[in-house]
Amino acid sequence: MTSNKVKSVRTGVFIDGSNLFWAVNMRDRNTREKLHFQICFEKLKEYLKGRYSPVFYNYYACEDNNPKNEIYKKRAVGQKKFHDKLDGLGYNVLRKDLKYVGKTTKGDTDVEITMDMNKLVNDYDNIILFSGDSDFLPAITYFHSIGKHIRIYSFEKTLAWELKEFAIKNPRCNYKLLNELRLELEFIPEIKV
Repeated sequence: MTSNKVKSVRTGVFIDGSNLFWAVNMRDRNTREKLHFQICFEKLKEYLKGRYSPVFYNYYACEDNNPKNEIYKKRAVGQKKFHDKLDGLGYNVLRKDLKYVGKTTKGDTDVEITMDMNKLVNDYDNIILFSGDSDFLPAITYFHSIGKHIRIYSFEKTLAWELKEFAIKNPRCNYKLLNELRLELEFIPEIKV
């Protein structure tokens, strides 16, 4: 689809917040440096508006509503502030409780994203998915089969080969590596003097 055509069709934006969180916090095994940059969601919204015609921006998030210790309490407060900021920027933040499983936490929203893709199917022609999770392959395959255009955004190290292969082999589906968009999308914290 040409850029003019893409801009003319209704686009639904689905952002897997957990997937992005873990991608942004991945570190090199040797140097411990972060492998990916933090996304500025103000810049992201402008980027998307410049290339597509978004009818909604859905951000799927997990929140810790029962933090187990002081460190988790501090993180939970920061999480809620971040989600409130996204709300203020015009993202629909769809929240789910973070689940404790023993000493670890679980926060997947893949099912919620897929259900909303289905529920909102008549509201968009083009899917923008921010996730590289291979769990989305059945949904991508289905929505592609009913004529939807699909664009997957992911960092290179978190893009599942199944999604990449599907995007390469199928018209109306492609992917974009977020690594290539660093200059356009990176969050640069303000330096306070």
